[in-house]
Amino acid sequence: MPTEIRHFFTPLAAEVLDRYLSQGWRPAGQGVYTAEFLRADDEEIYGCLQVRLPLADFSFKKRHRKLLAQNNRRFRVTYGYADTPDEELLALNRRYMERHPAKTREDLSLHVTGEYLVKVLDTRIVRVYDGDRLVAFSYFDLGRKTAYTKAGIYDPEYQRFSLGIYTMLLEIDWLRAREVAYYHPGYISPGYPVFDYKTQFGPMEYRQVHTGHWLPFNREQVEDYYAITARQLERLRQVVHDVVHQAVVLDYPSFTARFHYQSDQLNLVDGALILQLWLTPGTWRGHLVSYSLETQAYELLQTSDTSLRDMNIKLVSATGRRRFPYPLQIRQVLGKTTDGAKIRKLLEGLIPSSGVKENHENDGQQH
Repeated sequence: MPTEIRHFFTPLAAEVLDRYLSQGWRPAGQGVYTAEFLRADDEEIYGCLQVRLPLADFSFKKRHRKLLAQNNRRFRVTYGYADTPDEELLALNRRYMERHPAKTREDLSLHVTGEYLVKVLDTRIVRVYDGDRLVAFSYFDLGRKTAYTKAGIYDPEYQRFSLGIYTMLLEIDWLRAREVAYYHPGYISPGYPVFDYKTQFGPMEYRQVHTGHWLPFNREQVEDYYAITARQLERLRQVVHDVVHQAVVLDYPSFTARFHYQSDQLNLVDGALILQLWLTPGTWRGHLVSYSLETQAYELLQTSDTSLRDMNIKLVSATGRRRFPYPLQIRQVLGKTTDGAKIRKLLEGLIPSSGVKENHENDGQQH
């Protein structure tokens, strides 16, 4: 699916949220977004999978039953509709931020009213108290048959009680009692294990992008979308390398710009990797190929600079792959196909015969 975010200004029906979640979208604030790649805090790029926990025949694992029983004896729990964050929530969030600055946001109200100060989702809150002291809370968005958990905050002094996992268990238990069918804990990444804790609760399903089907999740059988995209573009590079002057697979971290710049006049390139093409020697003319995981198709594009700049981009990834350093906009789609040979034909048609000959000569000189 394209990298995209949607904002709403009127309440979203529970069944509509169900549909978005089943189609691979996930809430952010009071909007929903899709992304098949993750640009992590270390500026590396990973593929991400949407996962969910079926609740119809769900039962807690022994260790989770034990954690629930122990914490239920010690703590008091409340459930309610989320509203503008009060001081006890803000104070706990500040304590959490001191220990985990990258795992929460200072403005908690984004979870409840979003960027445009409109509450459109049925956002609920779980609060956990030790006596009168708030020690943990979590937010989740409720549909008719689905729910999405989007934040869990706890007091660092209570870390030994596993309150982050505890609030997720509380959410699951509450939802199961109301016959909600699926619990969505967000995405995981086969190449980035920091999110692996989301898969511990029971047999999970993941959404296969190119079919739209939800399938049983098995870590040994699921490949990272970044690796798939890199492999497909490398295959195409080998098909076209002797036609063009130069072809190189690059990281494209600026796929995230599509979340921030949404305009009919600014159609930004999508995807975490690109195949950059020099058709003839000299200045690069904006030709590149992207690969869609959803359609399994290549797109030959004519692009241009946007004048936008990304200040955080590292020019080389941790694995040594070079990166394209700024966002590009699509001027023209020159071709779209699943067949690399057809991309080669399109390129042959774009390059004058003299240019192709010169290209071959240059290749010989370089090698």
